[in-house]
Amino acid sequence: MNTPTRFIALLGLMLAVFGGALWQMRNSHLREIDTMLRDLREDRGELLDSLLGLIGESLKNFANDYTFWDEMVDFVHTSDPQWGAQNLSVSLTSFNANGAWVLRTDGAQVYGTVKGLDAIYEVFPLPAEALVASLAQKPFHHFFHWTEAGLLEFRAAPIQPTADSARTTPPQGWLLVARLWDELKLAPLSHALESEVVVSPITALLPAEPVANRVHFHRELPDWRGNPTARLNTNYVAASLRLLVDHHQGDMTVFILFGVATLLLSGIGVSRWVVLPLRRLEAALASSSPAPLAPLLQRTDEFGRLADLVDHSFVQRRTLEHEVNERRSIESALRQSQEALQSMANLKGRLSRDLHDGVIQSIYAAGLGLEGVRNVLRADPADANRRIDACQASLNQTLRDVRSFITGLDPGDQERTPLDQSLRALISTLQALYPMEIKLEVSAGIPRLRQREEIHLLQILRESISNAYRHGAASCVQIRFDPTGEIPTLEISDNGGGFDVVQASQSGRAGLANLAARADEINALLDISSSLGKGTRIALRFASR
Repeated sequence: MNTPTRFIALLGLMLAVFGGALWQMRNSHLREIDTMLRDLREDRGELLDSLLGLIGESLKNFANDYTFWDEMVDFVHTSDPQWGAQNLSVSLTSFNANGAWVLRTDGAQVYGTVKGLDAIYEVFPLPAEALVASLAQKPFHHFFHWTEAGLLEFRAAPIQPTADSARTTPPQGWLLVARLWDELKLAPLSHALESEVVVSPITALLPAEPVANRVHFHRELPDWRGNPTARLNTNYVAASLRLLVDHHQGDMTVFILFGVATLLLSGIGVSRWVVLPLRRLEAALASSSPAPLAPLLQRTDEFGRLADLVDHSFVQRRTLEHEVNERRSIESALRQSQEALQSMANLKGRLSRDLHDGVIQSIYAAGLGLEGVRNVLRADPADANRRIDACQASLNQTLRDVRSFITGLDPGDQERTPLDQSLRALISTLQALYPMEIKLEVSAGIPRLRQREEIHLLQILRESISNAYRHGAASCVQIRFDPTGEIPTLEISDNGGGFDVVQASQSGRAGLANLAARADEINALLDISSSLGKGTRIALRFASR
């Protein structure tokens, strides 16, 4: 990482630190605001619960007082409408109620009266029989019911004799009183809470969270089954919270302006006093020209001294380049000499290997053939003539190989003979020269190998047969060649005396080394397995097609 990049990284780090501090500061402000919101919500919620209890106290007293009365017990049985009008209808205003209903224990309505509601509500607006059954479990039930007129708050109480002070006797009937939660009823609650109070059905969506200076909280109001039927929503405007938010925003603005100004001035200073001189030095070094250094050479600070050193380095560099060019010329001449010597060494190795595996083996085989002619010349002249012809063919081929070596030609430059024919011709010649049985298993019309692979295959085969006779005294050599598989393989097995492969390899015998070198040249795998008294097996596996 170069120096300008490091300065940029440093500015980036400062920006990250500034951003982290800004984020931490904002989170601290948000936590403070959240804490205040939570406290306000809890305080206002407690106040709302207290006010709801006070407001509902009159409805509760209405239900409790009028049911603990002998005349009410008699009224359940007499159903005297005049008594109901004089005692119940008149009391609605006193207790700030909008309706009252008297039910028998079987749910039948005895009396109903309303004030501020449509006359249809004189008939009890709830399923009385089911409600009465539930009141047996919860006698003094407090619940709400949403109607077309609005939300009705209900209080229920069992009708019992005055003498039953513990209220343990079976109910003689039920009194249910209700209050309508309209704007007039909600106005005192809104005034006491200094908030906006709204009642909505439970199916209505909750209002979105207000802005930072407003606190929203609500209470769910249950129906007679205990399921929510309405929601009391309260929005409180907190002036102190608005002041806190404005104060925090002012702090954030000052902090951001200070941070931006600091980073901007630092970036300008670093760019002008550090990055720009470094770029001039970089340009001069990259172009190997002192021209970009001109403004810096007039300065007396650190960059002026660096520019002077770079300018002197250019002079020294030109001198060094002249010396390097001279040395390169000398090294090039030496390299060419070494390459020529290496080429001669490679040529010598190749000639040595080809003479050993080809010419010497052919001459040796011809010698063996002529020696065999002497033994059969008188007994079997026809066989003697055949052996002489084989020797002559072998010697003629040897002469052609020698001419190729002298002229530098590769035998592959000549017209190629099919591989199966070349194998049979070689085996036929060697069979005539060596006094042992040579078996060849190969099919006609086999797929061709690469030219270089065929040449080395024939040379490896000739060397292996010669070694089997000369060193192993084998009487039979069996050759199998299967080029049709995924990996073409040549196998040569003999019944000779065998040898120690490890010891022979360490002794540096030229025959085995030549076989390995030929296999390497065609990227083939050579596997030699042998042991004393158990013959030898040689496998040559070519690269997969």
